[in-house]
Amino acid sequence: MTRLNLLTLIALCCVLAACGGDQAADRQGQKAVEHAGRPDVVLILIDTFRPDHLGFFGYHQDTAPFLDRLLSRSTVFDRAFSTSSWTAPSTSSLFTGLYPSHHGVTEGFLARKQRAEASPEPETVQLNRLPAQVPTLAELLAAHGYATMGVASNINIGTEIGFDRGFDRFRKLADRPASQLGRQILDWNGEFPDEQPRFFYLHFNDVHEPYVPRDPWYREQENELASLVAAYDSEISYLDREIEALYTQLGWDENTLLVLASDHGEEFEEHGQIGHQFTLYNELMRVLLAFSGADLAIPAQRHDAVNVSLIDALPTILGLLELPAPEGRDGTSLAPLVRRSQAPRLERRLRRRVLFGHRSHHRERIGLPETHLWAAVKGDWKLIEGENNRELYDFAQDREERNNRWDDEPERVRGLKRPLRTLQAKGFAEGETTAVEIDEATREQLRALGYVQ
Repeated sequence: MTRLNLLTLIALCCVLAACGGDQAADRQGQKAVEHAGRPDVVLILIDTFRPDHLGFFGYHQDTAPFLDRLLSRSTVFDRAFSTSSWTAPSTSSLFTGLYPSHHGVTEGFLARKQRAEASPEPETVQLNRLPAQVPTLAELLAAHGYATMGVASNINIGTEIGFDRGFDRFRKLADRPASQLGRQILDWNGEFPDEQPRFFYLHFNDVHEPYVPRDPWYREQENELASLVAAYDSEISYLDREIEALYTQLGWDENTLLVLASDHGEEFEEHGQIGHQFTLYNELMRVLLAFSGADLAIPAQRHDAVNVSLIDALPTILGLLELPAPEGRDGTSLAPLVRRSQAPRLERRLRRRVLFGHRSHHRERIGLPETHLWAAVKGDWKLIEGENNRELYDFAQDREERNNRWDDEPERVRGLKRPLRTLQAKGFAEGETTAVEIDEATREQLRALGYVQ
């Protein structure tokens, strides 16, 4: 072959390769165009996470530099409340847009101390399930063509209560670290066509007790309480690194609606307890709720004048996707506030609204009725009412809820009790239940998580 022919052949091959590359690029571009109108949706729920342990909210430690950067370019609701201080009810509210009394999931996995330890028979617990007639967020997105993937490391977030409904792929990796959840999502992601939009749900349990001191972030402290807080903060730092890695690998900075939330907070003796016990104070009720997606016209802004709730997450996600929201839900779409900094009509409606919280408790003595604790929040005022609770707090003057104003503000008490009585009068939704056996291995896991009553 002459030198000229060789050069001609090389040039021809280059042209063909370029044409093939252009065609491949065109195909990828077409997929991107198809996908651009239907963004991916990523819902990251951090179990037991207090937003006030982030530098973004003024915390003194730099626990989560990536999340701080992400929140700085997101729409953040500073006054977001859970519907419960327990995972199963609050996550059910996020999935359905309903209060616990309306979706019927009021408890979750609990083992009883009174069980005869010598008994060889597994303990059986009755769990409420998400109502079949109420489509969940995953089911609603699947109905609009989304590939749906969910992975959770809290024992409550599984098939028993119905959290797998609507997911093409779902797995409960109980009490596994964030790195394993991330690997599972990466494995699944390749199973679906590039042009199909995705819904990813990741429920991380790393911040939940027992807190693992994570290197290199953990530093030994002088007392037990400070050491617990330091371990808790180190778990946040570990999780921050894992979320950043997934964010980068899956390209969540483009054509993605990213929602950050927590189900409830954690107590560190603010009111005498550690963990998330039978209380509804703000260390448990204030949660993270933020929406991100710069290329989806979601600006960087903070809303600190209106109260919002986990019940608002579902209608807001659907609203931002311009998908129809189901009727009969308790939540309100915050999409107008997310799209722009001001939406006067919606803001007025939110200021008039009363938000509710609930926690149920089975007595340790057999035969005693279940007891309930309720919260009602409007503006800067919060009422807590139960069998042994008559409390009223003013957030504006008393952020730590130390000064009980129940006796001093009878009119405010009546004003919050009226809508609470209306909610209570509707009773609790009657849904299906399922019996689940708790073997000794599961019982040990529940004990480690503080789920033994």
